[in-house]
Amino acid sequence: MSLKEFLQGAWLGHPIHTALVHIPTALWPAALVFDVLTVLGIGGNPMVRTSYYCILAGLVVSLLAVPTGLADWWDIKPEKPARKLGLYHLGLNVVIVVIEAVNLYLRLGDELEATAVGATPLLLSVLAVGLLLVAGYLGGRMVYHYGTSVARLSKDKWRRMAEAGGANVPEEKS
Repeated sequence: MSLKEFLQGAWLGHPIHTALVHIPTALWPAALVFDVLTVLGIGGNPMVRTSYYCILAGLVVSLLAVPTGLADWWDIKPEKPARKLGLYHLGLNVVIVVIEAVNLYLRLGDELEATAVGATPLLLSVLAVGLLLVAGYLGGRMVYHYGTSVARLSKDKWRRMAEAGGANVPEEKS
């Protein structure tokens, strides 16, 4: 098995990228919710710390998601629109990771002992989550509109899997 096949999840039978990206796309909005709660005077320092660890864990997993996404993107033919869309998706996610890394850095030291998150980290969380919505939309468009990483299995194998799962599969054309 090649490194590319490993990163694409051949050993699991499904793409790894889509499984990994759900973690930062859940943790970073959660961090924003915890930030807002602290600004509203709810939760205090435990919420500040929870937000910090959500950002940290999201960053760690996002760094694991990058090579898996690149392995999937690499298979898109250069003339296909999904390839360019993938570059926008990647570019936005790089910006988001940088924003969240700065956000995490600003929370170190005395800020981690605060009872409410500061204005700049809050603004960075809002910005990152806003961009994350756009990047997630682009990633979803790559999969659901262009079928990126969907048709890795043969059509016959896909059809058997869909039928076994109870999907409403159209009749085969002769």
